[in-house]
Amino acid sequence: MADKKPEVVYRWDLDKTYLQTEFSTVRGLLQAAVEGAHRKRAIPGVRALLRGLSQSHETRVIVVSGSPSWIRARIEKMFQLHGIRCDRLVLKDFGSALKRGRLGAIKAQVPYKLLAHLETRLWLQGRGDAVGEICFGDDAELDALIYCLYSDVCSGRIGGPRVARILKTCGGYDDEIAAVLGRIPLLGRDDPVRRIFIHLEGNSPPARFGAYRGRVLATFNALQIAVNLADGQLCDDAVVIAVAESLVKESGVDAQDLAGTLEDAVRRGLCRQAYGVHVARTLLPCSAAFDVGFSKGFAARVVERLAAHPGEPPRPELAPLPYEQLFEAELAFARARKLARQTAHRIPGLAEFLSAPNDD
Repeated sequence: MADKKPEVVYRWDLDKTYLQTEFSTVRGLLQAAVEGAHRKRAIPGVRALLRGLSQSHETRVIVVSGSPSWIRARIEKMFQLHGIRCDRLVLKDFGSALKRGRLGAIKAQVPYKLLAHLETRLWLQGRGDAVGEICFGDDAELDALIYCLYSDVCSGRIGGPRVARILKTCGGYDDEIAAVLGRIPLLGRDDPVRRIFIHLEGNSPPARFGAYRGRVLATFNALQIAVNLADGQLCDDAVVIAVAESLVKESGVDAQDLAGTLEDAVRRGLCRQAYGVHVARTLLPCSAAFDVGFSKGFAARVVERLAAHPGEPPRPELAPLPYEQLFEAELAFARARKLARQTAHRIPGLAEFLSAPNDD
């Protein structure tokens, strides 16, 4: 654990955000229970991202996951092997839920994660470490909704009665709701959330997150996160280079892939056009990306394409969101995606279509 006061807190989910896992299925849980720490695979580029971010700032790293508590030792060992310091790791107590006959609590993420986020925020407050936070999640569960709700609760934009109604809608038990409400008066009443990144692990269309009114940044990979943070002076160019080189060396990403990632980031306002040009013209040709075709000549063609996009960042609206409606919309989307995947094998080409990156 770092000895100095942190400048920033990185708040992470685990499954599909840091790790390539399937904790949401019985098969995935069984695999996680027997799989050694050295076999657990990070999402491409994410390990380099978190290491680079932690080296460039004094930080606290908090991981709140719906993954089962019985894999704690394996997860802690994995972080050690990856060279990542995790200051606080919160996992779900599946055993307690089963003993109490609360099967719904195993799947219900909103009450559990909101309480865990509030408790870890209070832990930071108690240490004098309650600085701004950058939050990382994915599109497989409800991370976008949960992080926005966490932000609104901490800031006081919504009060206890509204929080109680939202949690009831999201499957919260009475004692869970009471626990959340009991933490709210202890908060510092400021909004800690500076960024919310949602990794599109399930290839959701980015437009899906327009309902979050600019408060959520949907990203296809770790490089898009890195360029956003670097453009906002929340990390330096070295982190962008480290992530790009990780994607090249460990995941087989080539120049065309990097160019597509960068163009999409500028087009959707994840970074300004000027910074995208800087990455294409100055950073990538002088990195391992050069070895996979990102030469000066190739960079010049990328810069020409970037000129078509203004790269205007979204302006978030910080008014409370319609959480009950968002929750129902998220459930409907999850059901539709599950049905599509179940039937994809019956229709030639549909499986490939569903697994392809979405440009919307």
